[in-house]
Amino acid sequence: MSLQDREYYRARTDGQRSRGGFLTYLTPVVKWLLFINVGVFVIQYFCEKIFKLPFFVTKIISQGNQIIIEYSEYEKIFALYVPYLKKYFLFSQYVTYQFLHGGFLHLLFNMLALYMFGRYIEYQIGSRPFIKLYLLGGIFAGICHLIFVNAYGMPVVGASGAICTVLAAFAIMNPDTKLMVFLGFIPVIMKARTMVLLYALYTLLMAFISEGNVAHLAHLGGLLFGFLYVKNFFGLKKLIGYAPGEVPRDNSFGHFRERARVYRGNPDDGAPAGDSSETTGDARLDAILEKMKRYGMHTLTDEDWQYIQKKRSER
Repeated sequence: MSLQDREYYRARTDGQRSRGGFLTYLTPVVKWLLFINVGVFVIQYFCEKIFKLPFFVTKIISQGNQIIIEYSEYEKIFALYVPYLKKYFLFSQYVTYQFLHGGFLHLLFNMLALYMFGRYIEYQIGSRPFIKLYLLGGIFAGICHLIFVNAYGMPVVGASGAICTVLAAFAIMNPDTKLMVFLGFIPVIMKARTMVLLYALYTLLMAFISEGNVAHLAHLGGLLFGFLYVKNFFGLKKLIGYAPGEVPRDNSFGHFRERARVYRGNPDDGAPAGDSSETTGDARLDAILEKMKRYGMHTLTDEDWQYIQKKRSER
């Protein structure tokens, strides 16, 4: 079978469009993380803004030149809130705070990053290790924030720490992947490792000079945990696991998915109909194509792409 014959490499030219949209490309854990985060946000919004249930309502009280925020019981119990954490030993907050968000844009950017990078990491390390990495990264990020920041009376919410763990793991495992990053409104293409390094430096700087309500040190904690996992410090790979390609089949949205199409050859390309061979006769090229098939095109290095182009030109 020639290089261009492989279904995952060839560009689609038959005018067909995949049904199911982004659901077709979601991995199981990433899909459910997206649904849970969005579901929690919708429930919170309706209970607070529409039904105005006291348990969910945060009150902002103005007293002269002073503004007092009276946080809802919902935030005090499920966000990372130190007074309740100490008083009621609510260590569950280290997990539950990761599924709460302070606004639509906060949720949107976190879920977009989870969709962009999480599915690739889930494919690369397996579903069970991925959910462990995600949750433990969020826990570690929360601990870092509480240790270094005086956030005694302010609830901490958001999946940003866990997302930063995934982002760091992606960049270290796929350092040469080229990403488009917007600096303001200017699109800049850079390698994943460069982007994460610049983001880490920016976050570190903002942790010292910013007085806003963004948990920069939680972001740094997440990045650090992702680094420690990939580099296997403290035996984290053994604790969390590492099982490339072990992603369970997910049929919960099967009716949205396009039926798999089997390429059976074309009389014009010299491949006999029904030929299912997946070898090219070149061991290095076969290894590159197998990596592309299992883990995605983003995992190929510059040298891999150069070798593929060389073989295509020789054809």
